Amino acid sequence: MASQRLAGGVRFVERPPGWLRWGGGAFLAAVGGALAVGAAADSVWPLYLAAAGLLLAAGWWCFLARITVAVDQQAAILRGPLWNRSIQRQNIQDITVAKDHGLNTGLVNWPVTRHAHGSLTRLNLGGAGAVTFSDGGSHRYQVVLEDLSAAEDLADVLRA
Repeated sequence: MASQRLAGGVRFVERPPGWLRWGGGAFLAAVGGALAVGAAADSVWPLYLAAAGLLLAAGWWCFLARITVAVDQQAAILRGPLWNRSIQRQNIQDITVAKDHGLNTGLVNWPVTRHAHGSLTRLNLGGAGAVTFSDGGSHRYQVVLEDLSAAEDLADVLRA
């Protein structure tokens, strides 16, 4: 996870690992291309839309997919695709760092998932270290990072 110093805070940006980014993008583009060829051969217009959607998804996955944690004096702002939360710094507690396998459970591997009956939100694009913390209530957040040292860096910023 690359951290960037900002005026009054720090921002961590995590992207999918290169092999996953380019492999997943190639797979989406190949399926989209196959659908486009099928649509052209049979003149099936809904397949054109599906092909365009898959090609756009491939471009998004390769170039734009990321999770971000921005921490300043007042709040920690967690961002993922189609998801955003702000947690007040004074409410952050129970910060732990652990090794992680970088995989999500379930059939859909979206970067932001909810687990354990909605009490854990996991931000994950693949990695080996995870920071888990609570929002002061019963909800926990887990951010999976590139490695354990990046997880320690984020935990240190959240504790400060």
